[in-house]
Amino acid sequence: MEPEIEDHITRFLGMLDTAFRRRGEALPERLRRAVREVPRHRFVHRFRADRDHPVEDFDAGRQRHLAAIYSDRVLTHLGPDDAELDSTNSQPSYVLWLLHRLGLEPGHRVMEIGSGSGWLAAVMGRLVGDGQVAGVEILGDLARRSRDDLAALGMANVAIVEGDGAAGHAAGAPYDRAMITAAVWDPPAALFDQVAEGGRLLLPIALAGGAGRDCHVAVLRREEGRFRMLEAVPGGFVRFTGPGQDRGAERCRLDQLPFWPGIGATPSLRRTLPLGARDPARFGGAAYAFRLFLGQTEPGFTVFDDGAAEDLSTSSFGVLDAAAGSVAVCRPGMLLGYGPPAAARRFDAAYRRWAALGMPGPAAFDLEVVRAEQAPRSRPGLWVEMRGASALVWRLPAPFSPPRAGRRTAIRDRPPPAGPTTGIRPPGP
Repeated sequence: MEPEIEDHITRFLGMLDTAFRRRGEALPERLRRAVREVPRHRFVHRFRADRDHPVEDFDAGRQRHLAAIYSDRVLTHLGPDDAELDSTNSQPSYVLWLLHRLGLEPGHRVMEIGSGSGWLAAVMGRLVGDGQVAGVEILGDLARRSRDDLAALGMANVAIVEGDGAAGHAAGAPYDRAMITAAVWDPPAALFDQVAEGGRLLLPIALAGGAGRDCHVAVLRREEGRFRMLEAVPGGFVRFTGPGQDRGAERCRLDQLPFWPGIGATPSLRRTLPLGARDPARFGGAAYAFRLFLGQTEPGFTVFDDGAAEDLSTSSFGVLDAAAGSVAVCRPGMLLGYGPPAAARRFDAAYRRWAALGMPGPAAFDLEVVRAEQAPRSRPGLWVEMRGASALVWRLPAPFSPPRAGRRTAIRDRPPPAGPTTGIRPPGP
């Protein structure tokens, strides 16, 4: 390897080790070797290091781009017309740390849905040795380019398939390990058939009520036809593409509700609400944790488009009860009700449940991902989110404290209690 490349890779590995140690462990030696043997610059062509940075073309000016490529930052892939593709070369330390959670071993068969540049697939190819890696990429130009880059490195045990990741890649199944590197709303049904019993799946799950790319990144094990969570961390990924995958990111316009003309002239309820009052520009702290809980557990949860907010982190949210013709809208520092009080009552009841349970965030829950037809009914301590072909089953580990009959808890806005109960941490890249 050229000396200047060696210097950059040595510095890069030092960055990765520092990032791993911040998460409580050193960069594993096997992973270090795999990264060294798969130079990142071999998989980067036209890119943008940050959204406000100029277009970079590695092929046209190799030396001056090495520092950016061998840095712990996200690189956005660009097409021939310099338009940003819906794909990124993820922050290396974060995606490698997630990969480490899967526990790849020599001989494993692995599937990566959303293989992008092919760099991570190549790292996996080194880790599995005589095993096989199948990458599925929906962007044709990116898939073809990554195949060429892998071939140039002689990576015979890694194959990139152009296609819709929702279908997986049945030809290489069953897989001992699988991962999706995009935020999924409805986990693809193909995973239930293509991941081997006892196999592990890394799945970034788009959160109802999450802001932007927020997701719940879970490592799950396939057991008896369903996936049970082993661990999870907050994270952020581009959204998975395909029919039904844009759910959870849409916002409801109040004036487009069919019953709005009859109830929308004047709020029937206006109440000060400390949730979000400390930072009127966005919902943070406890307000954001409650918003996520409401999205997990309340079927009527809705994000509203009032024409002012630019993204989901600042949008109003609440409960929509279409059958009752009722809406409860939570804005920073205020709850507004329209029509009958049914929606506001559901909003208040959800808050009392959340407060009585210790104000949990998503990481406090156990999770199962099941086929929709196998989903159980919701009950105290267990909530079911129907996502399409799949369902998310959220369960708080026992013991938990369900709200007592008649108990009233004041809605407040303070940081959730410290420790594993909240699970609310800044999202990764």
